[in-house]
Amino acid sequence: MMLSIASCGGSDGDTGAAAAKPAASSASAAPASPAGHQGEAAGKSLKQVESDLRFATAPHGDLHVQERPPGACTLHATVPTAKVLGNTAMTEVVARLRSHGWTPNGPVEQVSDNEDDGNLTRVTSGDWDVTLGAAPMPPELKEAYAPDQGAIVIGALSPCKGSSSALPSPTARP
Repeated sequence: MMLSIASCGGSDGDTGAAAAKPAASSASAAPASPAGHQGEAAGKSLKQVESDLRFATAPHGDLHVQERPPGACTLHATVPTAKVLGNTAMTEVVARLRSHGWTPNGPVEQVSDNEDDGNLTRVTSGDWDVTLGAAPMPPELKEAYAPDQGAIVIGALSPCKGSSSALPSPTARP
């Protein structure tokens, strides 16, 4: 399963397999945001988003976050799992995110008729849009993550604050 994640950093398209590569993760995660504080959702920092994702996926393993350039408005991470997680487990991850102010954008859906192919869902909080998917471990990473057979692949995106994302209209004159 491939998850295509957009980046405001101008990358040429990351995939879920790329997000599954091992990376050093911070041993000291920021404390989880308080449950039920949805008014704070629009102001979540990258550290708060990472903390919420750690909390939501903790029952299934350790969150491995990829290195990112300073000021990045994306987060790519993976959680190696003993087996490919089904809809029930992913629905529980979404429920844990909901307790931290995240809103699901639809149900957890299977990516194909084959239950072992994994599933996919999206959640939002303020400006943050997160795509989560459970899938079999990509063949090129099976050896590195043995005996784990699956992974939760995560891509989070928020508009860059303070960047000049608003371009002038092609018909605008100086």
